[in-house]
Amino acid sequence: MKKECVFIDVFTDVAYAGNQLAVFPDSEGLTAEQMQKLAKEINYSETTFVFPADKAEADFNIRIFTPGRELPFAGHPTLGTAHAIMEIFDIWSDRKDTLRLATKVGVIPLRSEENYLWMTQNEPEFFEQHEDRKEIAALIDLTPDDISNDLPVEEVSTGNRVLIVPIRTLDAMQRAMGNVTNMRKFFRRELVGPYLYCLETTDVNVKVHTRFFAPHLGILEDPATGSAAGPLVGYLLKHRIFGERFDIGNEQGVEMGRRSLIMMKGDLRGGNYSIQIGGKCAYVGRGEFEIV
Repeated sequence: MKKECVFIDVFTDVAYAGNQLAVFPDSEGLTAEQMQKLAKEINYSETTFVFPADKAEADFNIRIFTPGRELPFAGHPTLGTAHAIMEIFDIWSDRKDTLRLATKVGVIPLRSEENYLWMTQNEPEFFEQHEDRKEIAALIDLTPDDISNDLPVEEVSTGNRVLIVPIRTLDAMQRAMGNVTNMRKFFRRELVGPYLYCLETTDVNVKVHTRFFAPHLGILEDPATGSAAGPLVGYLLKHRIFGERFDIGNEQGVEMGRRSLIMMKGDLRGGNYSIQIGGKCAYVGRGEFEIV
């Protein structure tokens, strides 16, 4: 059995930047074990597999794998898979304004608007806040003084539960590294990893600078993390960092030489959160795999 896939760079409009993704458009007949082997062989941070929808409210089902495990949801794979279905594959006969992809955290709607592809994420859930700055700093090889005392280190989820870590300076952001030993001890299965952010940026046109480390999951660093950007939007809204409504850019992947631009829209009204994550995608190539 042979299966085709395409390679896409997500959260960028040029190839060989942003976050890499492999998408298999016809995944029927593949077992979970085979999908995991393919993801490990390709060795991108995520690989997605597209299936016919099994519910009326979705257009397709997708499954998302890292080299080490399946994820219930991830941002850049969902966005990149939508781009592949809309722009590359000829598999969506009932085209509408909004593409609905069923993930293990629910149906994610995506739409194309002004050359950007936008996804609406779930409302945020807020969990534990961590007071021990020394413990958190040890996860990313920084000092406690590098972590802001003005805002909390907080667990937030819009599908994936991440640890939002406010960093004081861009210099500290650039010095950070994921400590695999400490992360393996700290992060449990439901808490994916740390999403670092600071308000100093390398590009004056964006508002936040971010990094995501997950060496305990086989990802040394991720160049663009849409499923962490959603929780960050919820965090920024909750703590009124840009007020109760904003439309801003987030730069990630700079330290890796794979600059990404994640657009983030947040709205908080009457206690209800609206979170939208947007970006562009670039086609890189395609391949064919022999399934064994």
